[in-house]
Amino acid sequence: MKKILIASTVGIAASILAVSAYAQPGGKGHGFDRLDTNGDGEVTAEELDSRQAALLEAADANGDGAITKDEMKAYRKAKREERRAERNPDTNGDGLVDRVEFQAAADKRFDRMDENGDGVLSEDELKKRRDHRKRGKRGKK
Repeated sequence: MKKILIASTVGIAASILAVSAYAQPGGKGHGFDRLDTNGDGEVTAEELDSRQAALLEAADANGDGAITKDEMKAYRKAKREERRAERNPDTNGDGLVDRVEFQAAADKRFDRMDENGDGVLSEDELKKRRDHRKRGKRGKK
């Protein structure tokens, strides 16, 4: 019983520390708040590393050199729509997927999986696909 009480107390203390760090400007939150290190409600180039500089350029809708939360939300929404459109097999936009469009989408998936381009999916290539799908599902829980 004493061990459970100690473990619970330590867990609660860790939670309080994590929440207080998240709430502080410059603290480690997630998403926009993590990027906005000075807590002014905007993300500028000075707050980003080189990998994130491209994000600033792409998401800065008004070109003022900073990203607001609204610009970030709009950018993410546009990226989601872009990915959704790429996955949509209805290439002629008629709202229906015919046999040709379905087969073209299947061929595209096969080609992506066939890493060595030999026209055959090896056990390793299939395993990579299964592993990739498992990781994707785990992240969506």
